[in-house]
Amino acid sequence: MKKDDREMRRMLGEPKKAIRSLAAALSLSYLVIQLNIFVDTFWTSGLGDMDMTAVSMMSPIYWIITATGVGLGVGAASTISFRIGEGNMERAEKLAANSVVLGLLTSVFVSAAMMLLIDPIIDLMGADEVRDGSVAYVFPFIAMGSALILNGIISGLLRSEGAGRKSMIVLIVSATLNMALDPVLIYGLGMGVAGAGWATSVGALISTALGLYWYMSGRMNVALSFRGFRPDRGVMAEVMGIGGPRTAEALVTGTTNILQRIFIIAAGGTVAVMLYNVPFRYPTLAIVPAEAIGAAMIPVCSAALGQKDTAKMKLGMLYSAKLSIAITSAIALTVFVFADPLMGVFTTSESMASHKEELVWVLRMFCIFIPFDGLRKLGSCMLQVLRRSKLSTAAMLLWGVCKLTAYAAASLYSFEALIIACVGVYVFGGILMMGLSYHVSKKVDERHMPREPGC
Repeated sequence: MKKDDREMRRMLGEPKKAIRSLAAALSLSYLVIQLNIFVDTFWTSGLGDMDMTAVSMMSPIYWIITATGVGLGVGAASTISFRIGEGNMERAEKLAANSVVLGLLTSVFVSAAMMLLIDPIIDLMGADEVRDGSVAYVFPFIAMGSALILNGIISGLLRSEGAGRKSMIVLIVSATLNMALDPVLIYGLGMGVAGAGWATSVGALISTALGLYWYMSGRMNVALSFRGFRPDRGVMAEVMGIGGPRTAEALVTGTTNILQRIFIIAAGGTVAVMLYNVPFRYPTLAIVPAEAIGAAMIPVCSAALGQKDTAKMKLGMLYSAKLSIAITSAIALTVFVFADPLMGVFTTSESMASHKEELVWVLRMFCIFIPFDGLRKLGSCMLQVLRRSKLSTAAMLLWGVCKLTAYAAASLYSFEALIIACVGVYVFGGILMMGLSYHVSKKVDERHMPREPGC
């Protein structure tokens, strides 16, 4: 079968055009994923505020599992793109196969750990009143952890050779199946919040199978073959050199999100978790373009680094930052103006309607930090390109500690004080990550390209 290498050649060409092209496809797919989360929230909101609180409580578990796959996918995308830029396709293909095996091994560990930690996490958060709903919602993610993790890795493999459209299709198939199955499983089969979890997991399984089919049928430029496969520690170390710290960064974020619920509950009771999480859906949606730009920048700028063209790499990163600021600022302003009708989507039930005024206020406060949060995500991606993943992880750990400290102090006053602290912490996070990436990029030239062990 003849392979189409146009997307890979575009990735190796002019950086602005390559980033725009890949980011456009990724933005659409990420947008569908976030709309998918909105649909989950919409359907479960009809079950009442307690089930909504259960979903909000367990969302960090889902985040930890999927972010593990995304982290390994970033490691695969960065290292494979770097080798493609060098012209070393044999090494790129070894990286692809070992990334998939690494994902399967990791999924076994993550699922087992999450199964053991569910009840202690609920006890830690003091959320016993929603224990049954929380366990029902999160169990499908644990049972299908391999599909959720491999979904992120396959998407990373596709991006590594510039196949933005195929990466988009994989993510859209997953999200579309989830949206279609939600009402059927939640209400049609009477599964409640468990139905939302199974809908997400089944969608991930089928879309992952599609991505693997493209590789196993020889349609991609980077071959993925397991015939006579033997795990290669050196190759896995190369992926983990970037993917490991990125995954650890995601675990820091997920753990922080779990622990912050202690202070949210202390500030406003169990329902405060819902008051915090539901408006947060919009900032999450608003930074989709920044996340897509960052995901597009990684293979393009990594390939430029592999070509030893640091000027092209820096041009790509600067362009990405400007594009992110412009788009997220415009979205933040729009969300602020239309906050009232936007929150109306989630206040259709009687118990949710009583919270609408406070939900609108929280959303407008969150709009302040949206551009900064986009820069926080983008700065992390820049450090992956620069082979400074460990620095990115250390910075995120520092940010997580600052976040929890600020939330703990604010919880002594009121829920409103905690929201103000949230805004300040996210602004700080954006400034911190972009400052670090700028500092590191200034030191990079053809004679001094920062590397980490295994890279």
